[in-house]
Amino acid sequence: MPEILGRLAPAMGAQVLFEPEFRIVGQIRFPNGRQSFFWHNKFNLNPVSSARIAQDKGYSAFFLRAAEIRVPPTQTFFRDDFRQRIRSKRGLAAACAFAAQVGWPVYLKPCRGSQGDGIELAANPAGLRAAARRIFAHEKTVLVQKACPGRDYRLVVLDGKVISAYERVPLGVTGDGKATIRQLLERRQREFIASGRDTRMNLADRRLGAGLRRQQLRLSTVLPRGRQVRLLEVANLSCGGDSVEITRRVHRSFKALAARVAKALDLRFAGVDLLTADITLPLQDYVVLEVNSAPGLDHYAAAGPRHVAHIDRLYREVLAAVARGPR
Repeated sequence: MPEILGRLAPAMGAQVLFEPEFRIVGQIRFPNGRQSFFWHNKFNLNPVSSARIAQDKGYSAFFLRAAEIRVPPTQTFFRDDFRQRIRSKRGLAAACAFAAQVGWPVYLKPCRGSQGDGIELAANPAGLRAAARRIFAHEKTVLVQKACPGRDYRLVVLDGKVISAYERVPLGVTGDGKATIRQLLERRQREFIASGRDTRMNLADRRLGAGLRRQQLRLSTVLPRGRQVRLLEVANLSCGGDSVEITRRVHRSFKALAARVAKALDLRFAGVDLLTADITLPLQDYVVLEVNSAPGLDHYAAAGPRHVAHIDRLYREVLAAVARGPR
C-alpha cells in the first residue's frame, strides 16, 4: 500500500501521512479538505458494524438469506466450554447430524478467518470431528457449510459498481513425466518469488497431504506428462491459487447480484465470493460463499507494467470514493 499510495496520491493532489515505524497505517488528506485514515488495505468506506458482520461468516450468511440471496446450507457450532456457557446444544454431535442432513462432504471454517486459513473439507464424521478440534484449539465457534459445485469467482463492488472480477483457481500442478509433485511445487514457489508475489506455500500443510491421499498420491509421486492434479480445495491466492481476470466477461445479471449482496450488508466496498457454473452466462444456479469488507485489488499471479497500471486504476477509483466522503 505505501508503494501504491506513493504513486497515486500526488497525481490526485493528495498528501499521505504514514505512521513512520511500520508504514501500514496512515491518513490521506485530499484537495477538497477531506481527511481519511486507512489501515493497510482497509479504507474508511464501510460502516463499522457492516464490516464486522461481513467478517463473521455465520452472521453474514444469516443476513444474506434474509435478503433472499442464496448461500450454501450453513450452521455454526460451538466448543464445549463455550457451548455450555451459552447453554446451546450445538456441539460436535449436532455438527455431524447437520452434515449428514445436508449431505457430505462439508467445509469447516473458522467464523472470522480470512485468506483460507483453517478451512478444511470433511467427508465423514471422523474427519469432521478431527477438523473441528483443530479449529477449536484457537476458536470458540466453527462454521459447517455444505460443499457446493461450481467455479470460484470474486467480484469487487464499489458503490454499486463491479470494478473488478476474477476466477480463483485452486493450487494444482501439471506433470511433465520427470519431476515429482514436490519439485513441481518448489518450481511454482520460485515462480511466485520471481514475479513478486508474496505467497509462501507450506508443503507440510495437512490439507495438502489430505488432498494427495484422496488421490492416492504423494509428494514423491512423478506425474505423467500432461496430467493435472488439484492439490487444495480452497482457491485463495494466499494458499497458492491462481487468478484469471474476467471483469469484462461477467454477465450483467451477476454484476447486479454482486451489487445486491453488497447492499444487503450495507457495504460500499466489498469482495463477493460466489460459486456458479459459468459467470459469463445469465444468472441461474449460484451460491454466495462469503463477503470480504476489505478486498485487496492486487490479485494477479503475475506482475508487470500492464497489471500494475490496472491495479493503479482500481485504487484510483477507491481513493476517489474515499475523497467523496459518505454516501
